[in-house]
Amino acid sequence: MKRLWFARLSPRRRRRTRQRSVGSGPAGSARGENPRLGLTALGLVSWALCLAAPIPSAFGHPLDDETRLRFSGFGTLAAVHSDQANADFVRDISQREGAGDGWSGKTDSLLGAQLGYRFTDELDVVVQGLSRYQESGHFEPELSWAFVRYRPDPAVQLRAGRLGWDVYQLADSRYVGYAYNWVRPPVDHFGTLQLVHIDGADVTFKQPVGSDLVRLKLYAGRSDSEIYLTEGLSAEFDVDQVYGGNLDYETGPWRFRVSYTQIHSDVDYRGPVADAIERVPFANLDPNNVLGDVFGFDRITLFSLGALYDRGPLTVQAMVNRSKVTRYEGQIDSGFVSVGYRVQRVTPFVMMSKVKTTSTHPDGSDIDQQTYSLGARYDVAANLALKAQLDRIDTRSPGFLWRDTDSDWRGGWSSVFTLGLDFIF
Repeated sequence: MKRLWFARLSPRRRRRTRQRSVGSGPAGSARGENPRLGLTALGLVSWALCLAAPIPSAFGHPLDDETRLRFSGFGTLAAVHSDQANADFVRDISQREGAGDGWSGKTDSLLGAQLGYRFTDELDVVVQGLSRYQESGHFEPELSWAFVRYRPDPAVQLRAGRLGWDVYQLADSRYVGYAYNWVRPPVDHFGTLQLVHIDGADVTFKQPVGSDLVRLKLYAGRSDSEIYLTEGLSAEFDVDQVYGGNLDYETGPWRFRVSYTQIHSDVDYRGPVADAIERVPFANLDPNNVLGDVFGFDRITLFSLGALYDRGPLTVQAMVNRSKVTRYEGQIDSGFVSVGYRVQRVTPFVMMSKVKTTSTHPDGSDIDQQTYSLGARYDVAANLALKAQLDRIDTRSPGFLWRDTDSDWRGGWSSVFTLGLDFIF
């Protein structure tokens, strides 16, 4: 069966990939020795795994069974060690429990599989399942994608069904560890994302501008999710409306993106904290109203800017995001900068990330944290990458980014070390 590794490559990059595959580059070069297709790190493989675009060899030829049906998969086996005895480290706010003082294998380990079937050159379907550590406190499978795609023209794509939430660069492929150099996307930036997928539709337009490429995506739908805020309190999102779009501009080794998203939700707060509010005598309090004023998650507006430079051995990526909530003029500001440099099969990298919440009424739910990361990726084979990463985390206000926090813990320095093995098949 054909694999999906050429998905979402621009025509310019497809040509270069095919030329290298027939031996146009010098044999034994550093790029030739390393078989990883996504060695131009964050672009090619993440697009490939996450959107099963038409396979180039199928264009202009009759479809047979081999080109119609495609199967691929990805996964991560990882172990996390934390030296923080006062709180547990989590990858994102959907995880109920985290890695405490010692080793844990549940934070980053996962397994995914994708199946695609092409009816014609213009029409196909894609289904993707993912098993990861869920809000239930267990590893459970979920249907992360299930959509129909129609491409009436090479410059236009329409999809409908369950789609990855492409709110900013890497957001819809953040669980495909093989697609990036780190063991996980930076928690300070990606860890506060509220949704994984949307049920709806999107349309993408592509337009060459000389040797450059402009891409516009618009999407709308609904969704649901559950996040954990503190011990004994979770929030269930029933998202009535989520809509937005992003604009990409590719020129040479640069790729830029600007994004905008609106989320309208009914939020149901659950747990002992919500129950205690409801039982306050004579007050007749609705915990959803009380906690809604505290967190302000019923209306969220996201603005994001991203930039990626990827040429030769050097990869540089930077993102900034601002999420506005209805709570006391509250907002969540986050961002990161990452630099990686490939030396044959090894890609060492450094990264700095930060997240901070602000409002006119600060309280214990506020987050103020920054992380300094150092790590390396070693490409063992064409579909296998070994990673190691050390995170030094400066937490000034943990908010809801940590689990099982001691009542008197207000933050401090933590060291989190992770070993991971990412694979595709």
